[in-house]
Amino acid sequence: MELVDHRIEADRIVMRVEAPDTQLLALPRLPLARALGVEDPELLMIETDGMAHGVVTLYREHPLLTVREATPDDLVMDRHGRIAIGMRHDGRPARWPLYDPELGALTDLLVGAPGSGKSVTLLTLIAAERTNGIVSVVADAQDGMSLPEAEGRVFHFGAGQAEAAATLAAYSAVASYRQEVSAANGWGSFTLGKPWRLAILTMDEINRMLAMDSGLPAPFRMWVAGMLGAGQITWRKVGMGVRIAGQSIHLADLADSEKIRANAKNGSVWLGRVNSSMTRSMASDMTTGAVEITPVPKYFGVTGTAELDAAWSGDEAPTGPVTAGTAWLIQSGQPYLSRVWRAVKEARTYPSLIGLMESSPLVDFTPPEADVFRRAYDEALTIAVALLEGDEDGGGAPAPAAPRRTEQAADAGSSRVPTPPATARTLQVLVLDALAAGQLRTREIRKAVGAGTDGGPSSGSVDNALQALQDAGLVARVTHGVWARTDQADPS
Repeated sequence: MELVDHRIEADRIVMRVEAPDTQLLALPRLPLARALGVEDPELLMIETDGMAHGVVTLYREHPLLTVREATPDDLVMDRHGRIAIGMRHDGRPARWPLYDPELGALTDLLVGAPGSGKSVTLLTLIAAERTNGIVSVVADAQDGMSLPEAEGRVFHFGAGQAEAAATLAAYSAVASYRQEVSAANGWGSFTLGKPWRLAILTMDEINRMLAMDSGLPAPFRMWVAGMLGAGQITWRKVGMGVRIAGQSIHLADLADSEKIRANAKNGSVWLGRVNSSMTRSMASDMTTGAVEITPVPKYFGVTGTAELDAAWSGDEAPTGPVTAGTAWLIQSGQPYLSRVWRAVKEARTYPSLIGLMESSPLVDFTPPEADVFRRAYDEALTIAVALLEGDEDGGGAPAPAAPRRTEQAADAGSSRVPTPPATARTLQVLVLDALAAGQLRTREIRKAVGAGTDGGPSSGSVDNALQALQDAGLVARVTHGVWARTDQADPS
């Protein structure tokens, strides 16, 4: 690494660096902090172009310690479809695209532990949707407790696991309706407002519906995962985006995870405070690897050295201001540290965010779309409840209807609700099946699940599935490169 230029300011030192000729630039945060004699690596910010050039900034104190509240102007889309969701470490606005004029609707992923600021980030985005005339559909699998401010302030709010699944199915039905009308009219892409509004579905607490350790019946989890996976193929082209959020998200839990990964790279990935294994997993899936992504700590200004000193002396571990809202924002594979606009909780809600939502009119689907949504929701709720109660065919779910390709399709009685898959299995289930007969090497597991074959998963996806299963306590690493199920009599 070579120093090209630098400047010294009152609160920071900024260095421009580049890699030697023919080499790629690698700037691991922790080793670089050690080399520079920095005790708190959180004061060191790194950005690169993914090739040979980078900017390294060393701050006197953490630059994201204080952020202001959002204003209505922050939430207005620019000509690129972006809003200001918060602040970057260098004081510039952190931009979040709600829509891409070239690509259409987007897929976003948000991951954060309780207290990480995920809910404030989601509510800020939902307020921005209403500001920009976007149809907001929200599904909160935590019985509405995660995003209570959104209830009554969006087109539809589904609270609970069955309700969230039915919301997803109804949203899928509207997408099918739009696709039928588009095909009938020869439309190959989506144009804002002609004839439909942009719509975005927020699926929060998705881990409560998809994770193998959620305790939910496999047919229900497969149905939800299948709808999310199928939506990655068609929703974007008809102006319907999705925002998938949870306390932990393993892409291997999602059907068509390769497509979700690819689409999320065109959207935004918000990686808040989570454990180190989840940080590594998302960094591996979503970044180029040129910048090391380190876990967001719980407190500002509390170094590992201070915690070590406390352990040595027997004193209480130090604390500081909480980092809620601080996250790695990953876009086009490039990560940077940011913090969402501040929101103060009063009486268990965020009045400033409610005020932002209510500063603009409520946005609805067109009447034909709303009719499709309502009928599909009622139908899908019956299926969801049946699946959660252990009825594997969803209580006699209707067969998929033949496409109806006219505007009158909204008035037809035919179902657009995706049916529960009879035999679809997630990659994690396939891995567990492969290990049913005994321990296997990683390469043997990859072969057993069809890695590298036409339509099969990538080797990286299999590795991520193994890591997720290990995190869930379902498999164990017996020795280097050898795995076994933990429910076997003697995995060792």
